[in-house]
Amino acid sequence: MEKGFTVENWKLKVLRYPLEDAYSINKGIIAVADGITRDPFPELPGKNSPASKLNFFFKYPRPSPARKAADIFCNVFPEAILDFIKKDEYAVRKAFTEANDRIRSWNLKNIPEIDYVTNDFAGCVAAGAFETKGMLYWGYITDCGAAVFDDKGILKFRTENEGPDRYSEEIKQKDKRLENALWGNPETRKIIRKEYRNKPDEKYAYGALTGEETAMKYVRTGAWELKPTDYLAVYSDGLEKTVFSEEFSEKLKNNDVKGIKKLCKENVQYEGTLVISKKD
Repeated sequence: MEKGFTVENWKLKVLRYPLEDAYSINKGIIAVADGITRDPFPELPGKNSPASKLNFFFKYPRPSPARKAADIFCNVFPEAILDFIKKDEYAVRKAFTEANDRIRSWNLKNIPEIDYVTNDFAGCVAAGAFETKGMLYWGYITDCGAAVFDDKGILKFRTENEGPDRYSEEIKQKDKRLENALWGNPETRKIIRKEYRNKPDEKYAYGALTGEETAMKYVRTGAWELKPTDYLAVYSDGLEKTVFSEEFSEKLKNNDVKGIKKLCKENVQYEGTLVISKKD
């Protein structure tokens, strides 16, 4: 059994905001990606400004470069794995490298001059996994992830969330330019993206597949012994809280995939993607 879906908040659906999550399932190889939200104009709307929020969505780039990056990962990851005779952790890392290289090629062609605001790199965070000979091989970057549950819905293993939010307060304390900064300010976003994204020498940096070679420093890979009765879940961060909730575990125990999808729809803030896999 392999079931995947992307859900979105009904408000985004009404506005026809482009979905920027993507997933693929190819011969048992699962890929999930979350495209990084774009800036349609330098100054972003405030939280209490419905009119500016509407303007944001109407001016949002379509087709979305973020979705393009997510699609590239979900197409390239399984293709690259299938090219390897020995499918293992090394193959996972090489598949991430290939996807990142393809994203770089797309960026060079379509966004030649980067300003880190309206012309930022198209990019995504992502996770990929597959099972072979009783072993699960996985890889992820930042806040997408993979988890294993037993047939009672009890969590056995999960990847760590390495999203930028975990360092937000430390960055503000360290960098006085950001101490009272607002995300809506273009200069704030420029500093974060230019100086704290894919910068391995910076303690509080985070990663994203933008085509930059340094993005690979943030790709984590590993292996886990998978029992035939185990469930594998590969997800984007929009559904992380739902995946690790009691309600999710209960529905997983009952093999209630329809119920899980409904639960995800009810709890997603913006959009999120989940693929569930179990040996039949």
